[in-house]
Amino acid sequence: MAMILFWDNPKSKTSRGIFMKLFGYITTGIEKTGSVKAVAENIGVNRTHLADAKAGRRGLPLLACVRLAHLINADPLNVIVASQLVTETDEKKRKEWTPFLTNEWRRGWDSNPR
Repeated sequence: MAMILFWDNPKSKTSRGIFMKLFGYITTGIEKTGSVKAVAENIGVNRTHLADAKAGRRGLPLLACVRLAHLINADPLNVIVASQLVTETDEKKRKEWTPFLTNEWRRGWDSNPR
């Protein structure tokens, strides 16, 4: 199974790439479980909420993002950030979330400090 990830230029003012990333996570979950209903049941939301998130009309709740990430073997932080950025309209907040989506926040971080 291939994981579907999409990303536009992070300096772009449109959210199309971020929307496509959340769309890809949800689509991967549907491919893995076989149906929208199964994904919705696994992550604890109703089908309408999942369909709205897939269409980019709303984000997923935090716990649903974590469950979706575990379902598709993705980094939970990436799914959470993709969901937040789908509905975030404040450009300052979007700029604060974006480094987490691109993993720039990990630069210079040493998991084994000496």
